[in-house]
Amino acid sequence: MLETKRCRLLCQLALFFCVFSLPVISSADSKQAIVGVATNFLTTIEALQRDFETSQDGKLILVGGSTGKLYAQIRQGAPIDIFLSADQARPAQLNDDGLAIGDSQFTYAIGRLIAWLPGRSTDPENFSLSPEKAIALLRKSSRIALANEDLAPYGLASKQLLQRLDLYEELRPRIVRGENIGQTFSLISSGNAAAGFIALTQALAHPEAVTNDHYWIVDEKLHTPIRQDAILLKRAATNPVALAFMRYLRSPAARQIMREAGYAMAN
Repeated sequence: MLETKRCRLLCQLALFFCVFSLPVISSADSKQAIVGVATNFLTTIEALQRDFETSQDGKLILVGGSTGKLYAQIRQGAPIDIFLSADQARPAQLNDDGLAIGDSQFTYAIGRLIAWLPGRSTDPENFSLSPEKAIALLRKSSRIALANEDLAPYGLASKQLLQRLDLYEELRPRIVRGENIGQTFSLISSGNAAAGFIALTQALAHPEAVTNDHYWIVDEKLHTPIRQDAILLKRAATNPVALAFMRYLRSPAARQIMREAGYAMAN
């Protein structure tokens, strides 16, 4: 019991320091907006930020993390103006919590999941695996990395996939978890996991890491679609930079950047 209370206290302290180490900027500041960004989208938003800031009189400050952790930080008072989640549920919950503007929520991108199997390729012309071959290699892998399904939507999709294929219980003793999809990528690239599930965008953003490796682009029907939603927080209701960036995310220029990064677009 004492150990449980101690663990809870440490978790609360960790969340406190995460929240209050974020930039402290007034929502009345008309020259900048703070964007909380799901880890899988960090590389892409940096490209969007560069394009946006060339045509706008204002700057974006990016705060990355797992969707679940960012959601918790916002609820604890973190000064975030826009939340770019990797799911739909947390933005909707922020609206239910009275912290966000409900009619501002929309799907800005749809993510794709891949299985990454480093060092497996013997055919330099064909790195893509059939589902059958990918599953056979996963079964032979000593450790398999997934993002934490309680915090990261890509982790939840990975678990759903394995359950759909009746593989989860078989592979469960060999599963290791990253807090977010970025940590999951690091587990595989460092060799601490022999295989795992990452976002397609990560593979495209880091070709030097995945070159010559096998991969399987997972059929979207095997898991709940990874619809990534944006929402404007109430603190930024009159912030011109935040409002402009929400409009920009729907623009043809932004959608093209996201497509090139490996995301699908909602209609």
